[in-house]
Amino acid sequence: MEELISVIVPIYKVEDYLDRCIQSLVNQTYKNLEIILVDDGSPDDCPRICDEWEKRDQRIKVIHKENGGLSDARNAGMKVMVGAYVSYIDSDDWIAQDMYQKMINAIKKNNADICECAFERTSGIEKKEDKECGNKESIMDMQNALMAVVEEKIQPVVWNKLYKRKVVENLWFKVGKYNEDEFFTYKAIERANKIIQISDIGYYYFFREDSIINETYTIRRLDGLEARYERMKYLGKYPEIYRVAKRQLIFMCMYHYQKGMRYLSGKELEDLKKRVKEIYRDIPIDKTDIRKYSCKEKVWYYISKISLEFTCKLRNRFGYGVE
Repeated sequence: MEELISVIVPIYKVEDYLDRCIQSLVNQTYKNLEIILVDDGSPDDCPRICDEWEKRDQRIKVIHKENGGLSDARNAGMKVMVGAYVSYIDSDDWIAQDMYQKMINAIKKNNADICECAFERTSGIEKKEDKECGNKESIMDMQNALMAVVEEKIQPVVWNKLYKRKVVENLWFKVGKYNEDEFFTYKAIERANKIIQISDIGYYYFFREDSIINETYTIRRLDGLEARYERMKYLGKYPEIYRVAKRQLIFMCMYHYQKGMRYLSGKELEDLKKRVKEIYRDIPIDKTDIRKYSCKEKVWYYISKISLEFTCKLRNRFGYGVE
C-alpha cells in the first residue's frame, strides 16, 4: 500500500492559474494523495474553483478561512493533514506528473527524511532551469545539509521538497513574514537524519509580473535578513556552519543596505539603515573567521568596520554585490 502524501496548497487571488496547479496534482502517477486546498479568503473565483474540484476528486479537501497570509494558510493545512509525508505547493505553480513518485522512491531507497528536486523558473514563455539545485544526485547527513543551506546549495524554500511528517510536525510557519520559507527550512532540516537531492526537474515555478518576489525592493524584504540573522544565532551550536553563516550574514547586510540606498527614501530608508546596522554590529567576527575570507572579502569587511554607509555607497557606485 502506498503511503499517504499530504499536499498543502495555500490559495489567494490566483483564479487564472489555479486549475493548472490542481490538475498537475490530481494527474500524479503516485495516487495516494491528500490534497488540501486552503482558500485564504480569496476575493476572486478561487473559492468556487476549489469547491468544484472537491466534488470531482475525493482526495481533495477544501478549507475556507479569513485571509491571514501564506504562512497562516500553510499552518491551517498542517493542522488537518494526516499523511506520512508532506509537500507544500504554491497555487500558481505546477509539478511534473511523476514528481511524487520519483521523490518518494528516492527517500525510501536511501532511507532519507527529505527529498529536494530540481525546479525550473518559467513565465509560460521563457524557461530557466535552476542551476543551483538538482544538477546531480546528492545525499547528505543533517550537518552537511545545514551547511548546504547556508551556502545556498540547498534552496531555502519548501515547495521543491518532500518531507517525512516527523520533520515538520509542530513546526509552524511564521505568520506575517516575507521570506517565510527561510525561517522554516533550516529547522526542518535539523530534524532530518538524511537529505537527498535528485537531478530530475519536478517543480515549475511560475513568475508573474505582479508576483511579490518580482516587486521592486521594499522594506518588507528586510524579513529575509531577519531570517538569516535568526539562523546565524540558531546555528551557533555547529561551529563550522556558524562561521560560514556569520560571513554570509555580513555580506547580506551589505546587500540590503545597498538595495535600501537605491530604492528607499525618507523614514523607510532610515528604518532600514538602523536595523541593518544593529544586525551588523551583532555579528561576532574574530580573527579566525577573517583568515578564511578571500582577499576581496577582507577588503570589504575592513572598510565596512570603518563605515558601513561608505562601503555600500562604494559598492553601489561600482555595481558590486547587487544587480
